[in-house]
Amino acid sequence: MSVSISATELANYAPRYPCLRCAWVRMKVKDLPYQSFPTIFSSIDSFTKNAITAYFDTYKRLPDWLSDLGEIHSSIKPPGWRKFYRVDEETGISVRGEADAIFEMDDGAHLIADYKTSKYNPERTYALEAYEVQLNAYAWIAASAGFSPVNKLVLIFMEPNSSREFAENADSFSSQGLNLGFVAKIVPVKRHPENLIPPLLEKVRLVSEMKMPPAPRGRCRECRNLDTLIVRLATGIN
Repeated sequence: MSVSISATELANYAPRYPCLRCAWVRMKVKDLPYQSFPTIFSSIDSFTKNAITAYFDTYKRLPDWLSDLGEIHSSIKPPGWRKFYRVDEETGISVRGEADAIFEMDDGAHLIADYKTSKYNPERTYALEAYEVQLNAYAWIAASAGFSPVNKLVLIFMEPNSSREFAENADSFSSQGLNLGFVAKIVPVKRHPENLIPPLLEKVRLVSEMKMPPAPRGRCRECRNLDTLIVRLATGIN
């Protein structure tokens, strides 16, 4: 069976003890109700990408608050996931994705960035580990998609300014509604796709070959919720 997996889903295989039952369900059963993503975040992410791209196209440089990224030569429109993919020779698994931003540096190397609409919290290690896999998967794909080398990976957190001081400031209002300010925080990500991605693809291959779902990982909240849902549907309990 040909298996294709997104860079985002691949990140779910990253924890030391991933729940392979959840991975099996997501692979075999599409469009689960709890797989939806709030539309508002997609809208904000699209606005961020479009605004930064438009700024670069106009001024041929990034905004000052992104100057720590280094000397940028050009902004490259990221290919869609149908074109930005790579098939692993060992497992036959295809990894696909769509980077938020790809920049070519003055030295000819590339930088891949991913925008996150949230506050940066270094204690959220699980989420940061997932983001690390996602960006390294993009770098792994880029190596065979004409964007080599990729020397830098960064997360750009767009942190909403929800302070009372900002809310009471006149800048938080416009003629049509409210302005929610965002502050950018750049977080470098370790680049090591050659070591990180292949072991995860082996786990994906293992799950893809399972005819039945494996036992759930102990204390997996999603598994408990799914089992509760099944029992309630089967018994008619509200």
